[in-house]
Amino acid sequence: MTKANFQAMTKQELRAYVLEHRDEQEAFYALTDKLREEPGIEISSTEQMHELIEARLDEADVRDAYTALEEIAGLGTTPFEDIKRELGI
Repeated sequence: MTKANFQAMTKQELRAYVLEHRDEQEAFYALTDKLREEPGIEISSTEQMHELIEARLDEADVRDAYTALEEIAGLGTTPFEDIKRELGI
C-alpha cells in the first residue's frame, strides 16, 4: 500500500482524507500544520488545536449531510424545505 503524501495535498484534500481516516494521526497532524499556516489562526495548546480541528470536521460533516439532503429532495419524494423543517435546520 502506498503512503499518502500529506504535504502535497491541498487543505481541502487533506480534510477529506482525515474525515475518511479519522484514526490516522499523521494525517491529523498534517492537517493541523496546514491550519496553523492560515492567517488569523493562532493555536496555543493541543486542546485548542483538537477543538479547532473537530469544529472544522463537524462543519465538513454538516456540508456533506446538507448535500445528501439536497440529493434526496431531488428525487421528488419529499420537498427539500419539508426535510429541512423536519430536521430543524
